[in-house]
Amino acid sequence: MIKRIGLGLLLTGVVVFCLPTVHHLLRVWRPGPVVNRDSQAWKARVALIARAQVFVRPAPAIAGLDMSHPSSDPDPFDRANLVTCRYVPKPITGTTPKFFCRLPDGELIKVKYGPTPERLAETAATRLLAALGFGADRVTLLPRLRCIGCPARPYETRQIAESYFASWLLDLVTGGDTPREFTWVSAERKLPGRAIEVDGFEGWDYYELVGVDPSKGGASRAEVDALTLMSVFLGHWDNKSSNQRLLCEAGPGGGDPSADCARPLLMLQDVGATFGPSSVDESHWAAAPIWADAGRCLVALGHSDRTTDVMPISEPGRLLLGAKLRQLSDAQIQTIFTSANFPDPATGEMNGRVSLWVKAFEDKVRQIADRPACPAVQK
Repeated sequence: MIKRIGLGLLLTGVVVFCLPTVHHLLRVWRPGPVVNRDSQAWKARVALIARAQVFVRPAPAIAGLDMSHPSSDPDPFDRANLVTCRYVPKPITGTTPKFFCRLPDGELIKVKYGPTPERLAETAATRLLAALGFGADRVTLLPRLRCIGCPARPYETRQIAESYFASWLLDLVTGGDTPREFTWVSAERKLPGRAIEVDGFEGWDYYELVGVDPSKGGASRAEVDALTLMSVFLGHWDNKSSNQRLLCEAGPGGGDPSADCARPLLMLQDVGATFGPSSVDESHWAAAPIWADAGRCLVALGHSDRTTDVMPISEPGRLLLGAKLRQLSDAQIQTIFTSANFPDPATGEMNGRVSLWVKAFEDKVRQIADRPACPAVQK
């Protein structure tokens, strides 16, 4: 009897010990979405991209914008007040500590916490994208946030629970009305609209931008090139398709999954891996040139899988983005970085000294705006 109990405990221990490995292998070996590119849904998606835009309407008046909050947010968070929300359990994704939380008005926000520099990068990058008129989510760096029902470390706790296939148990024991405060978190509010996905395929890839057709109502070549050039400006290297979004903007057909989309929009969605290859890395961001081949106006879009796409930028596209960037004042550029708590590159401290960041920003603007005309792009 004792031997049987001992054997049972041993087997139980082995199973428990192996569960995280099994969970990891299932995640690694799980096949990606199988997309039927001959389906009507995929063809409809291709048709949406053909008439997609890259700028929102109406275009913002760049010179007069207050860059201390998301310019596209009609009701931005007041950083001086404590934001309170209720924890919403969801499966974990990615590697950045995060959780979802519902505001008193019912809106769901994504909260990133801890020391990850993605909090800062995403705040600054979305602020800049929105100011220039691109589609962007509304991200604010908050000094304090109170989460009702949050575990002490929401991401890490759920990660452990999922490793042991026990997330259902975690959901049973978490919740309640216990408040927990987090400091210096980024709170993301999605740009209103409906994300277009087909067979589990999210977003869009850069090679698909050639499918945008002005004759069908889509953005012009100059506008598409401005978006591509903006990706290079930011150093948006983690640009897999799921980190972009094909959005049906709010408006006619925007919220109804079965309705036609009146205005599709191509936007950069997850821009936390920007301003340097490891996020918020001034020396590497400043050293990265805009042009892979300045004479031919070629840019190199590096990817997180270490591959690189080299793409030509048209002269109208260069002029368009250069003109928009030129409208930002020194004070606005400085506010982009200070409102996102960018560190002093010399000390690593959040002391408000962002002059090196501003200098790197303005140098990149000059590389785009103050150069000879780009050669004609061959079709």
